[in-house]
Amino acid sequence: MQRAVASLRRLEHVRVIATSRVWETEPVGGPPQPHYLNAAVGVECTFSPLELLDATMAIEHDLGRERGPERFGPRTIDIDVLWIKNVECTESRLTVPHPRLLERAFALLPLLDVFPDARDPRTGLTLRLRDECDEGGVHLTSLSL
Repeated sequence: MQRAVASLRRLEHVRVIATSRVWETEPVGGPPQPHYLNAAVGVECTFSPLELLDATMAIEHDLGRERGPERFGPRTIDIDVLWIKNVECTESRLTVPHPRLLERAFALLPLLDVFPDARDPRTGLTLRLRDECDEGGVHLTSLSL
């Protein structure tokens, strides 16, 4: 995760402005596997949403991520574009805000660490966990980015 953040910092069109705490979570879906570490990184950038996606996928590749046929399986790194202030994007390769963001404490809690007043660009409402969202298995760790 620290290498991923360092790679983001090296991108010419990106400025890292904040990092969240690191959250340890139980895996959701997929085969039995170790717990995940989740964090959010706030950036300012001049990339379009798809250019940002391409840049993060290149970082994943550089860090050894191999995309196999199994979805939700173990992986070295997974960088998602979760939310962009005042932006809604619906492309074949990218949907922002992430379509399941409000259902996933492991993604939303780190995002709210970085942007506590984040709003849904479609509704203008402050982002928060859905009442039916299961927060079980989400714990803070002592790692830092």
